[in-house]
Parts: sequence; structure tokens; C-alpha cells
Amino acid sequence: MENIKWLGHSTVKLLGDKIIYIDPFEIKENYKDADIIFITHSHYDHFSEEDIKKCMKDITKIVITEDLYDKSLNLGFTPKNITKVTPDNHYEVENIAFSTVPAYNISKQFHPKANNWVGYIINTNNTLYYIAGDTDITEEAKQVKCDIAFLPVGRYIHNEP
Repeated sequence: MENIKWLGHSTVKLLGDKIIYIDPFEIKENYKDADIIFITHSHYDHFSEEDIKKCMKDITKIVITEDLYDKSLNLGFTPKNITKVTPDNHYEVENIAFSTVPAYNISKQFHPKANNWVGYIINTNNTLYYIAGDTDITEEAKQVKCDIAFLPVGRYIHNEP
């Protein structure tokens, strides 16, 4: 677990052959050390331009949902350093294999399935990490096989007997 750093909110930093950030937000330092940045969706607390700048260096790759392409270009990423993803697919960036899982709400429209936002299953350090993104417990999420899961925690209290 020493290669996992939780930096607050939904931000995870994975250390290994590559330095990977997921959804950087409210980053305290200018690390400028990311090899790859994964973004689950376009909400400000997952795609924070200010915080992405604190992580990225000239050759950083960014993995995004399709709706973030223009914003990524505006941040200084070149088309060759941007990987656009959609749910239920497999990819590889910088020799890091990963899959996407749909991330959405079932009973409210804050994160609709139609937006094609994602969670990631990242294969690095001989470990499968599942970063769920902002999602409910969906049928797709129930099928995920991983070693370590990072799951969202809602801001409401569920009163169940």
C-alpha cells in the first residue's frame, strides 16, 4: 500500500514505474511529476484545471472522457498526449493497460449514463486498481474484478434498519 497516496477528495496518486494521478483536486503542492493523469468526468472537482497544472509536466499523458477534449487542448496537452475513452473498453497508455467502466447514477440525473463518464480499472504495479468515479452501485460496477477499489462516498445519510 506504500505506492498509494490519497491526496484528498477523489484524488489518488499511484507510484511505481509510472506516476499516475486520478482526478486531481485541491492539490497542495506543485508536483509536476505525472506520467499519466486519469479523469473520470467533467465536474469541477474531478477535472480541475488548476490542479491538473500542478501535476502535469511537458510529456504528461491525459486520459479523459470525450467531452473534455477541447478543455485538455486548452490546458496545453497535445493531441498525441490525449486519450479519449468511452465506457466498456480496453486501452493502453505508456505501457499501462486499463479498462473503463460506466459511472453513473441510477435514480438521479446528476451523473446520467448518457454522458458516458467512466471509472477505471488500471493495471499497474502487478495490481488491479478500480477507481469508480462518481457512480452508484451499478450492475457494471458489481462485475468489476480488482485487487484494490476506490469507491465514492455520498454526502447523505442512508437510514436503513
